[in-house]
Amino acid sequence: MDQPNATVSIVLATLNGAPFLKEQLASILEQDHTAWDVILSDDGSHDATLQIAKSMLDQTRLKIFEGPKRGLAQNFWNGLKHVPREHFAAFCDQDDVWHSDKLARAVSHLSDIKGPALYTAGRIVAHCDMRTQYVQTRRSVSAFSSLLFRNPVAGNTCVLNPDAVKILQRFAPPPDVPFHDWWAALVLKGVGAEFIHDSTPTLRYRQHANNVIGARNGRLHRVLNGTYFRWIQSNIDGLWHIQDQLTPSARRVLRVCLPSRAGLRLGQRQKTDGTC
Repeated sequence: MDQPNATVSIVLATLNGAPFLKEQLASILEQDHTAWDVILSDDGSHDATLQIAKSMLDQTRLKIFEGPKRGLAQNFWNGLKHVPREHFAAFCDQDDVWHSDKLARAVSHLSDIKGPALYTAGRIVAHCDMRTQYVQTRRSVSAFSSLLFRNPVAGNTCVLNPDAVKILQRFAPPPDVPFHDWWAALVLKGVGAEFIHDSTPTLRYRQHANNVIGARNGRLHRVLNGTYFRWIQSNIDGLWHIQDQLTPSARRVLRVCLPSRAGLRLGQRQKTDGTC
């Protein structure tokens, strides 16, 4: 059952989001779960992003922070570190449209969990004008080892309970880590947090030219040019520095992955040296 008094801090990372931000904020204002605030971290917008946010949201519900201007993951963490104690937290993209029950479903699923927990859900992939393309139910996270090489967690559906927020506030992503949702999933799975997956779509995920990856086929060319493997290496390197905080099984997986990490680096050197 939804906890009406459980406050959810909506962590909204923005950068020149004016074209679609009004629709996203309108959907937040229509949430069935009404105990929420917005923590907005802006990474240097030079359009009307901040003016739109200030005009649509009551100032008692909106806190704006200057982003670090070091990429997506760092901008989200800049917002996450300001989530108050005992608040839930929901990652929020600047260009989606939430279903009215998004927060209520998440809080309901998380309300009885003891210890850190991460909720994820399905989503509807939409064209730029929000016409439906297809439903993406996604899938639950099973093993830490598989999560190292592919992220099934849709960050725009993620909601964290207060214990999970506390953990992630302790372990900010290193500068080279590219994605907030992937890092959050790795850390939480690594410390043994509970993962809850709800296949019901809770938002419309807008596809447009500025999507960082996109819902379909966004990884292929990054695999071919080596970018995807550098992402994996950055995640593993970051986890290696906090391995003493992970479960014994997660630490064992990291040790097994050391040859993979070395292989990725060797492949990079060979490519740079023109030897392959």
